[in-house]
Amino acid sequence: MKKMLLILFMFTISFGLIACSTSETNEREEMKAEEMPNSENKQESEEMNVEGGPSSENNQERDEAEMSSPQTIGLNITIGDEVFSARLYDNQTTRALIEKLPLSIDMEDLHRNEKFYYFSEKLPTESEMPGNINAGDIMLYGDNCLVLFYESISSSFSYTRLGYIEDVDKFAQAVGDGDIRVSFDLVED
Repeated sequence: MKKMLLILFMFTISFGLIACSTSETNEREEMKAEEMPNSENKQESEEMNVEGGPSSENNQERDEAEMSSPQTIGLNITIGDEVFSARLYDNQTTRALIEKLPLSIDMEDLHRNEKFYYFSEKLPTESEMPGNINAGDIMLYGDNCLVLFYESISSSFSYTRLGYIEDVDKFAQAVGDGDIRVSFDLVED
């Protein structure tokens, strides 16, 4: 009986030491990861920035998207007496949207981060799952839902990128969190 208790006791102590050793190893690895700047830590930091609001990484993504579509089209978005400059990417969806301009619509608020409007007709799409959506992004959800984002979010839904609003902070203040009347007009060059 004493041998059995002794074996059980030693087994418990051994198990405890192994668990402590593993815990210390994990803590050391975490401390090293925090001290050493590498791409994984940078990526995690940037992902945290996205959840907290717009960051320079978000602006870099927008700049990269703009570079991949070299030509953008000027758009004025009017809410009340305020006019906001926006840029539309040159793609088949925005060309279909431009055919509807000038346009005045009532947009509904959703989740206090976006305004949306459903067109009665379908537009062509080039959907993708952007993951992170920046405040100021103009997108099409599905094939007929125009969306203006005024807060940055993470999303698993698919959208077609249409463009972006240039003065995001001022825009977010103007839209508030209720339904609004919005007018869209092309910028005349």
